[in-house]
Amino acid sequence: MTLPETFKNNDKGTFGAYTASARWPIIVGNAIDDMQTELDTLDPSCEAFKDGKTIKDQLVSLRQEIQSDKSIRAFTPEEIKLAQVPDSFNDVINSTPQTWQTGGWLFCEIYLYRRINVLFRSFKSWAHFDIFNGLKQSTFQKSMIGVVELATRYRKLESQLKQADSETLEILFKEFIEISLWGNATDLSLLTNATLEDIKSLQGEEARKASESKILINDTSKAWAQLNSSNSKQVDFVLDNSGFEVYADLMLALFLLDTGIAKKCIFHAKDIPYMVSDCMIKDYELLLEDMSSPDFFDLAALKDDAQSGRDSLNFLVKTLKQHVTSGQLEFTEDSFWTLDLDYSHIDPSETKYGGAQIHNKLLQSDLVIFKGDLNYRKLTGDRKWPRTTDWKTAIGPLAKNGLKTLSLRTCKADVVVGLTPGTDEKLCALWESEKTTEPGAWWSSSGKYAVICFSDGEL
Repeated sequence: MTLPETFKNNDKGTFGAYTASARWPIIVGNAIDDMQTELDTLDPSCEAFKDGKTIKDQLVSLRQEIQSDKSIRAFTPEEIKLAQVPDSFNDVINSTPQTWQTGGWLFCEIYLYRRINVLFRSFKSWAHFDIFNGLKQSTFQKSMIGVVELATRYRKLESQLKQADSETLEILFKEFIEISLWGNATDLSLLTNATLEDIKSLQGEEARKASESKILINDTSKAWAQLNSSNSKQVDFVLDNSGFEVYADLMLALFLLDTGIAKKCIFHAKDIPYMVSDCMIKDYELLLEDMSSPDFFDLAALKDDAQSGRDSLNFLVKTLKQHVTSGQLEFTEDSFWTLDLDYSHIDPSETKYGGAQIHNKLLQSDLVIFKGDLNYRKLTGDRKWPRTTDWKTAIGPLAKNGLKTLSLRTCKADVVVGLTPGTDEKLCALWESEKTTEPGAWWSSSGKYAVICFSDGEL
């Protein structure tokens, strides 16, 4: 089978082309501004200030590289040693020369974050600094209402879960899958239901149907059947964003563990600051600190519910820590997740870049949940598949090498597969009528739609 081309940064009318020309310079510009904020707190005579000023100047140069469409350069031997840059980057660069504005979208975007990481890792005083941390923290802080409400609802439900019948558990599973999918609990029916009876009510059913209307493909029932038929009951999460999104993922994990649907949940985090908001292990640890802090959230704004909110947050932190201590909830990291390579490399035959080891680990899982848009792009190779292409065709080896996988993805990029005939055309026309200055195909990059795609890993 001849594979379609990957999306390029100069594909006219694509969201990828817009990202390369407009969004990347802004992202680097924000990093420059945040670096200056850090420098303003330091003594100009100290080593960290001098090193930091050099990093800032190099960020300015990096932005200029992007804007002037310079060639993508290989990492130097010194950079590779200092920052443990994987071989895959230079292997691609040396075999396929490309520029910032004409290269592959997926490769160049991941390369950008590796370049930023190299700048910081080159100086001891900044080697473990996360330039995106301030934005991660402030974004989570703004999610206070959703964080507290979800904690409060789960605290009320938790004591009832052992009495839930199989029908109710399946309904709740779908609820928590959707919360994890969107990373935003505001519109989900779980927030309006406090008891098992409410969840099974007509009102609860109507709320679920409304929330499901933007999910174009929904394989949740297949994932539920897979977990019910499994033996070891291990669920792995390949994470996306930190903050509220990983918080929502943790809620799903708590539900799986507290009901016995799963005996263990393993969270696979990034090993470097990545894609601005992606989750590292330290981001999970900070999340617990933030939820425990009396000052991080302005709970006083909740007025009469302030003490209840504090009690719910404390309950959730305690529960999460108990599951970590018991070994039921585990966080791990691997450089594979920040490689430029797509997930066709998660295969027993891939020994050069660590794909075989990752495959062997995930083979122990009864369900591997890939979160978010970037993971979806890597699963499909970020290729120009016709949008009606079958999911199993698009994910290549992962469709037949034994892994039970579930992709939870809000659509924020050009690639989409698995749609029924006519769906793309309908959505393109709708988007053009609503967004007259944007191409119709950009509905797939809007974040307004989602897909939930399952594969049993068998031929």
